[in-house]
Amino acid sequence: MTAEAPAASPARRPPWSVDDIDLDAAREIADPLADTAVAEYFATIDAESPGALFGALVRHTQLPPEERVPAIERFLTVGTTPPPEVDHDAVTRGQRFFNRLVTHHFSALYFSSLPSSYAAAKGVQVLHLTGRLRTDAERRLNETAQFLIDVAAPGALDDDGVGVGVGVDRVLHVRLMHAAVRWLIANDPAVRRVDDLAPPATLPPDLVWSNSWGLPGNQEDLVGTWLTFTVAVYDASDASGVVYTDADVDDHLHMWRLIGHHLGVDPALIPPDRATATALYRRIQLRQRARCASGVTMTDALVEQAHRHMPRLVRPMLPTAFRHYLGDDVADVIGIAPANWSRHLFPALTRMTRLTTRGSSVHHVHARWSAFVGRHLMNGILAEQRHGERPAVQLPPHLADDADRR
Repeated sequence: MTAEAPAASPARRPPWSVDDIDLDAAREIADPLADTAVAEYFATIDAESPGALFGALVRHTQLPPEERVPAIERFLTVGTTPPPEVDHDAVTRGQRFFNRLVTHHFSALYFSSLPSSYAAAKGVQVLHLTGRLRTDAERRLNETAQFLIDVAAPGALDDDGVGVGVGVDRVLHVRLMHAAVRWLIANDPAVRRVDDLAPPATLPPDLVWSNSWGLPGNQEDLVGTWLTFTVAVYDASDASGVVYTDADVDDHLHMWRLIGHHLGVDPALIPPDRATATALYRRIQLRQRARCASGVTMTDALVEQAHRHMPRLVRPMLPTAFRHYLGDDVADVIGIAPANWSRHLFPALTRMTRLTTRGSSVHHVHARWSAFVGRHLMNGILAEQRHGERPAVQLPPHLADDADRR
């Protein structure tokens, strides 16, 4: 994706850049390694239904051994290889950063990462098509929370030459699920495929995929999701007054660059620092932001779940909180209710913070709000049970002890 500048004008493009032409091309590229493995899987296995692999991945945290045909085994072998430039010390520090501020990260997940992805009208269609978010918001949030916990566990992304950490297995599991969904959309006769269709304003009565949306789970959507777990988290942390350093961000980004590598994101699309990541995040938002029925429906499910997990006295503040973290432009697109009387509390909190911190830019009161919300959301998630064969969300000891103290 990154192109070198022509010799005649070496200053024409910066050292790292991704433009609209690059992103347009990225919508037609998915994950050849995983897609080949899944295609060979279905060519090898006499599946009773086109969703056999996807069903196995949904029911199990990892693909069971009996489903690991040679093509899948090759994918798992190649997919676990880390990039040569990985700095494992930086990855470890990035994991510590997440674990140190885990309740804030849960708050950012709820109020920024997930809802901002629902504003991408083309990319959100694949989530509606699989039906998993629209009909089972609890499970999706549990899986996302468990994913973050797993990849941030100490040693989770390590490769000691004998085996890889649980985080790598989790990333590859998600990657296979993406490929299985692409195979289903391309091959399941229940999916009606058309050439040109705008993301619908009302939920369609059937399953439909338009070629004009690009490939399901394409590279632009993949890196867009990657950015919601990095840039969107930093923005939410700033809005909450969370204390962190530039070095924390550098380490956390390095950790997520490794996750992106295992997830199959084109390395040319992964920004090298926060400034370029923020610029790319804003560009993709402007390109993909549009109102559609799928995004609004999934947002409604997320808000309804927040109502169940938060104390009654805090619930009226939720629309204002979503808008505080997302901004009105994004919140309007996904149908967040207007801010209410509680909007007057946020400036008051800021003024109070300025007084109590004697001019410091650190908004401790906002940070306490973020930790309070994140703690209740995390506890709510831990109280939920996954469906079918999936276990409840499990906190590793290093987080369980901390959660008990919060």
